[in-house]
Amino acid sequence: MNMKKVLILDAGCKIFGEGGSLNHFFTSVMKEELEKLGFAVSVTKVEDPYIPEEEARKIAGSDFVILQMPGWWMSAPWQYKKYEDEVFGHELICGGDGRSRHDATKLYGTGGKCVNAYYMVSSTWNAPLEAFNDPKQFFEGAGIDGALMGIHKPFQFIGMRKLPSFIANDVIKNPQIEKDTERLRLHIKDVFGPLV
Repeated sequence: MNMKKVLILDAGCKIFGEGGSLNHFFTSVMKEELEKLGFAVSVTKVEDPYIPEEEARKIAGSDFVILQMPGWWMSAPWQYKKYEDEVFGHELICGGDGRSRHDATKLYGTGGKCVNAYYMVSSTWNAPLEAFNDPKQFFEGAGIDGALMGIHKPFQFIGMRKLPSFIANDVIKNPQIEKDTERLRLHIKDVFGPLV
């Protein structure tokens, strides 16, 4: 029996020479939990050198892709955006935008080739959870998935289906790393356990 493959994209990146350690740690926690469940796990650190075609092959060969990222200026670090720009458009995983001049039923965003794969976003933020969920606060009640629509849509454009997101909040002003780590372990077990 073939083991199901998970690729973790570790976007724990440095800015001004600092940062990344919490996201690297969460990546290691997920890798450990997924391997316990019986998945074959590989990791790409997006700030390290990579070859775009090799990364596209990794994505094409994965059953699941997890993005582990810090929230930088309401999105992922620029190093991840560079990775996305260089990798996601590769013909191995992207078959264009899906539309056809001859068939109006073929809609924009349906040309992805990873239709049998799933993705998950796990993110760390200094913002408290209520900043995402309270309609009167900064993200206007959009929740983490609404706030990160620009992160979700590229995965969907290449054909992947969404798994429940994970968020760790207030990681600088009120860190609860032990609790967040335990929540992450449980999240991985709950989401991926039934998918082995």
